[in-house]
Amino acid sequence: MLGTLVVMLLVVVAGARARDTLRLRQQEIVLAKLAEPDAVAYYEVLRRRVRNARILRALSLLALLCLFYAWRRGLVKSLTSS
Repeated sequence: MLGTLVVMLLVVVAGARARDTLRLRQQEIVLAKLAEPDAVAYYEVLRRRVRNARILRALSLLALLCLFYAWRRGLVKSLTSS
């Protein structure tokens, strides 16, 4: 069970990394085509998006850790067997 969890986590991390790399390249292309004032404004939008994505990833990781902790403590089993 733990091995499956690790594999799933690795797949998610690898997919997120690949998606981030692709998006970064696309955004660099867009920034290169914009005039400087527009590029600065777009860059600020991108910074907010990155911050929000990091916050959501941290919350997702925290939720995953809470689920794993509950599973290890047997809480899930005791709640579902009633």
